[in-house]
Amino acid sequence: MEGIGLKELFDQLYREDEEFRDLVSEIRKMVLDPGSVFDSELALTLFNRILAKLGLPPTTPAYLRPRKTVLVRAREPIPRPPRCITKPSLPEIVVLQPLIDVERGNALTQVYACQYFRGGHRVTEVTLVFGDEDRPPSGSKLDVWYDAWRLVSWGRIRDLETFYIVEKEGAYEVDFTGLQLILKETLGVRKIPPIGSGKRRFHEPGHEYEVEVVKGETITIYVNTWNHALSTVDTNPGLEKLSFRLEDVGFRVGSRVRAENDNSDIKYISEIPGL
Repeated sequence: MEGIGLKELFDQLYREDEEFRDLVSEIRKMVLDPGSVFDSELALTLFNRILAKLGLPPTTPAYLRPRKTVLVRAREPIPRPPRCITKPSLPEIVVLQPLIDVERGNALTQVYACQYFRGGHRVTEVTLVFGDEDRPPSGSKLDVWYDAWRLVSWGRIRDLETFYIVEKEGAYEVDFTGLQLILKETLGVRKIPPIGSGKRRFHEPGHEYEVEVVKGETITIYVNTWNHALSTVDTNPGLEKLSFRLEDVGFRVGSRVRAENDNSDIKYISEIPGL
């Protein structure tokens, strides 16, 4: 089953099947509400009932271990998301993605950029939106289970990755730190890990914190791993790549919160930038 077909079926069942909607809501409450008790065995049982309604085989803890991802509630008052400059002055950004990843349906489809000033420096928060995130081997039961779990716990199949570009003394610092999102319904704080790729290759997941310096007018970002970890250095020189510029995809002015709310049915009210 292709990722987009799974998303459409999930959305249809969520609209029309009350039992399906209740199963999804119960898992989301355990995972996303910091005040709810999390039971991994119950979560897996409920998830397998969801899989059955999606026409998919059940999974086991050996392949998927549900876990609570939102542990604390945001402090009051809730900070506002960054206010984006309406007409940002952006550097030229080129994203190079392995062709094998694009052919699997994971191509870069949108870019959001939110530019603001912080600490006397111009900061551009960039969020890349990919069509999917395929855990190798692509098309396996493991990948389908992974997509279904993302629909339950993230409200989307599309993969979103955020990094920061900081203008400093004639150069750009490209910062792959993480950030935090604040859920609308529970006010829980969802931590987004760093997304640098380090020295990892395409078949390895990457979640490294890195700051890389670029001199010149063009910032080239390499998608180095299957989970779309990023770097200004290519760790897969042997893989053929496709090049994307902002004008090649659906570019929008907006922060990570806007990108999430445009692409997910789990909604957020604010974010705490990593910088």
